[in-house]
Amino acid sequence: MQQHGFKTKDDAYCALLDKYEDMLATQETIRKNDVSSAEMAGQIKYYKSTMQHAHDVRALSAGIEKIIAVALDSQNHMTAMTRKLIQAANINSAEKKVLENEIKRLHETLLSTFTQALNSRGRTNETSAPASSETETKPRSAAATPKARPATLLTEALDRFLNSKPAKSLETQRDTSRTVALFIEAFGDRSIREIDGKVAGDFRDVLFSLPASHGKTKNLSLQEEIDRAASQDVPTLSAKTVKNHFMRLSSLWNDLLRRDMVEKNPWGNWDFNLTKKTSRRAWTAEEMSKLLQTPWPVCSIPADTFKGITMIAAYSGMRLGEICNLRNEDIQTIDGVQCFRICAHPDDNWSPKTEAGERLVPIHSALLGWGILNFRKTGEKYLFSDLKNSQDGNRGADFSRAFSRYKTMMELPPAVTFHGFRHTVSTLLRNQNSDIRELWIDALLGHEASHKSQGATTYLSGIEMQNLKRTVEAIQYPSFVFPKFDVS
Repeated sequence: MQQHGFKTKDDAYCALLDKYEDMLATQETIRKNDVSSAEMAGQIKYYKSTMQHAHDVRALSAGIEKIIAVALDSQNHMTAMTRKLIQAANINSAEKKVLENEIKRLHETLLSTFTQALNSRGRTNETSAPASSETETKPRSAAATPKARPATLLTEALDRFLNSKPAKSLETQRDTSRTVALFIEAFGDRSIREIDGKVAGDFRDVLFSLPASHGKTKNLSLQEEIDRAASQDVPTLSAKTVKNHFMRLSSLWNDLLRRDMVEKNPWGNWDFNLTKKTSRRAWTAEEMSKLLQTPWPVCSIPADTFKGITMIAAYSGMRLGEICNLRNEDIQTIDGVQCFRICAHPDDNWSPKTEAGERLVPIHSALLGWGILNFRKTGEKYLFSDLKNSQDGNRGADFSRAFSRYKTMMELPPAVTFHGFRHTVSTLLRNQNSDIRELWIDALLGHEASHKSQGATTYLSGIEMQNLKRTVEAIQYPSFVFPKFDVS
């Protein structure tokens, strides 16, 4: 001890405490720098977007100024020709006819030019409105003078063409207003010319994703209602209810169509087969790619925890509650295969949704290679120890809310939920051109057997681990993996 310059043990302890405090200060500095870097990256992205928008506006303004300059020049030319015509009262009839035709041509050019300028300004206000291929390819007639209409919002159309009509019953006005309010909560108060078949289809997905009890829970947003219905597998709106919403909007659009305020009615000709159960929404390849490219925001859920939970969902189809309640002791090796054991935890008052939910899920090789087992920490009970219980004991509640905000930031449709990974896995496996059996898929996902016979139930409980391993390894994506996780 004296060799290191310490006279007593107390001196050594003080030196160690000073060193430890320096380490803590260094870690705090690193953490603050990480937060500042993340915030600065977000600000840079916002500034780039703002600068690009300003550049586009300047380019458009320059184009409009040129059009106006040409229009003013044409107007001056037309004025000069008019004066010349007045002064030349004694010219012959042929010359007079030439001058009149020239004035008429300049007048039509002037109207067409100003119309183009107004349309350009209108497009600036409606940047999200998709342009049809007919508008882009069909040549504009030189003498055409289309009318430039101001954008009409959905709420304005509702007040003007429905709620102000005494012929419409109060019940019709009330129900249609509720449907419009639901649409606006999901997509905002849009211009009626922006609402096309794609928007209508997205609204249809939203409606079929809402719980049947929607509106009865006042403190939940539309997105939180959708997430709750997906994660808890609660009954959703019936096809009849969704059809009624579309019929109300279709009736409103028919009135707009008769007034030439819209080009077509996107709310008609949809399939509402009341005997067919509508499947829940899975993730598309484009949406999964966007998720990989969008940084997880700074919040109470660490980015590594978000990646780990998402990777397990994508490569197993497990429910969010099952993932968040995984304990370190639930990672077991059965018949030489590393597995997640999903079982009840009575001391935490948690259990799988159904009897079939208690199962073994082989850990996908992509998860093992990525480093999912590195989340195990000595002395911790849960695999994802950063998660905290909510007031009602739900370990996934904070993550669910954070993921909803993250998904909104990515501008994904409201019908896309975290639970959609489960349906993505189910769809991938059931569309395999291999000998993966339906019963194996049911066993992996914790579904009741598709065939309710006693023989099927007995077979389901006796599936070999190697068959479950083959099933989980059949979950393959072109490229869906976060950067490798390493505790170091």
